[in-house]
Amino acid sequence: MNLFLYSLIILTGSVFLILLTARLRHISSGIFLVSLMAGSVLGLVSAVNTLVSRFSWGYHLNIRMPLGEFYIGLDPLSAFFLLAIIILFLLAGIYGYGYLKDEKKNVSVHYALYNLALIALMLVVTAKNGILFLMAWELVTISSYFLITFYDERQDVRDAGYLFLIATHVGVFCLWLMFFLMASHTGSMNFDQMMLSSFPPALAGVLFILGIIGFGVKAGFIPLHIWLPHAHPAAPSHVSAVLSAVMIKVGIYGLMRLIVIIKVFPEWCAILLFLIGMISGVGGVLYALGQHEIKKLLAYHSIENIGIITLGLSIGLWGQIVHNEFVTMIGYAGALLHVFNHAVFKGLLFLSAGSVIRATHTGEIDHMGGLLKKLPWTGHLFLIGSLSICGLPLFNGFVSEWLVFRSLFEGMFHLKMNAIIFSGLGIIALALMGGLAAACFCKAFGTIFLGNSRLVDDSHVKESSWVLCLPMAILGGICLWVGLFPSTMVSFALNAASTISSVEISPLMEGTVLSPLLTLVIVLVILIIVTAALFLFKRMAMKILPVHQAPTWGCGYSDPTSRMQYTASSFAESLLRIFRNVLGFHVKGADPQGYFPKAPEVSSHVVEASEDLIFRPVFGCIKFLSAKLKMIQCGYTQMYLLYIFVFLLALLIWKMV
Repeated sequence: MNLFLYSLIILTGSVFLILLTARLRHISSGIFLVSLMAGSVLGLVSAVNTLVSRFSWGYHLNIRMPLGEFYIGLDPLSAFFLLAIIILFLLAGIYGYGYLKDEKKNVSVHYALYNLALIALMLVVTAKNGILFLMAWELVTISSYFLITFYDERQDVRDAGYLFLIATHVGVFCLWLMFFLMASHTGSMNFDQMMLSSFPPALAGVLFILGIIGFGVKAGFIPLHIWLPHAHPAAPSHVSAVLSAVMIKVGIYGLMRLIVIIKVFPEWCAILLFLIGMISGVGGVLYALGQHEIKKLLAYHSIENIGIITLGLSIGLWGQIVHNEFVTMIGYAGALLHVFNHAVFKGLLFLSAGSVIRATHTGEIDHMGGLLKKLPWTGHLFLIGSLSICGLPLFNGFVSEWLVFRSLFEGMFHLKMNAIIFSGLGIIALALMGGLAAACFCKAFGTIFLGNSRLVDDSHVKESSWVLCLPMAILGGICLWVGLFPSTMVSFALNAASTISSVEISPLMEGTVLSPLLTLVIVLVILIIVTAALFLFKRMAMKILPVHQAPTWGCGYSDPTSRMQYTASSFAESLLRIFRNVLGFHVKGADPQGYFPKAPEVSSHVVEASEDLIFRPVFGCIKFLSAKLKMIQCGYTQMYLLYIFVFLLALLIWKMV
């Protein structure tokens, strides 16, 4: 039996064992850790073996389900997503064990749901039957809801959970409709049977729209992202990490699998995907700039990175439509590699943010400051994640963003006029995202870790235990490994891209993609060596020569206070004012007036247009109608019998007509 199946069996058995031993906390926690590590290792070996060998396999279980069957399989595309899912769930699970160790609530059910969510995600990316896919998708939604609402004693957490549940079920409805339309056309719910059929352009377009809505809600496309910035701050930090790092990526996987099945799309599908990528990317980073809560800021950056992935996916789809194999492969490979890289550095950032929140008991950026001295491991690992998400060289984010840039430039030079125009717009949008992301993480890292402390009492602030720091350190190491030695992951991404496009990878194509990257890495490593030598020379000179140590953020003052430092609001205000007409940026309060001004109160906020202008009014109308229709639930049996009679009478009339 395949190692992947053993992994599923171990994890499934652990869910029942954890629940059976729920009253014995130490035993259930031990079962959780051992099963998570054992199942993850087996799943990782299976995924890596599939990516290296490019060998696909399928498994049928002789259990019939209504309209479907238990049919799973692993190909390079599934294996690539499985790699990211398992790595993040394993490391975030170890972190979560340390994070909840002192929690007074019974965490055994939480551990069981965590493993259940991992099982569901593994089934989503390996399902080869539409019904099994939808069942696993629903299981992901339900388990995620309970993971998000761990602190359900708080009203804001319950509201975030309800919003997540409502939004994702709207998407599920579109997915059910999409799969049944595909099954009615092909005569089967099995993906391999669907792939044998050809879809008319009109039907392919309808299925693509349904896929964009259904998968886009989970992925966090603007304006379908409304659940995401509420769920991340509400959830425990290790749950936020897997939510952002891998759970939203199954939306991207769903779109890629849809492309594999249908194969031929109208050109407007690529244009629509391009627009979604640009709007989500630029909008996400602008919204992130206006946030003052660390996990909410990171949540909006997830939307930005989904935009980057979508840009790579759209240029790959466009290349596939016009039969340009190189543009197709490099676009899909860039999108896939950014899926993995974003999973790693966003997981690192959320775990680091959790360490900060755990130490300071607040997530508000403006209440922090000077934490690098108190939390050196967390601070430096957060810095690695920040440099990675900004796409700077020597870190993994640079490699995948460079591939997306390369695909867009190739699109400008080798595709038709429409693609040239949109490729140029994509390049501008991607450059803007990178610059704004750098500004945002300068704000975040500088305000949180540099300067003087803004906490009233920071004596209780201390570094997290090794159980929390080890997963962060491993993720930071992966960021550096992919940035310095990109060959392995680029090769895996090309193998997975080959599954989407059905294009065979030639050594020439792989060399053309890798050669510029490797040359750049060598040049940058030499630059680092020179910089390190200069830094050591400076340290030696400072020991020999007398140096006056001025206070941090002194700015000419002999005794500065934390009130003289930049806040998150003031740092980003100048940038946000540039985009105020697009973003809805508002400042409350007035500037100081006169020679002896009173202490003014000034605050700023960003209007969430899609939430405030679209979804809140819609939800308000639904709530109003629900309240009005509540009178139907009168509680009298005679009235319910009357409802049944009226309904049957209406059916009879409809049948007669």
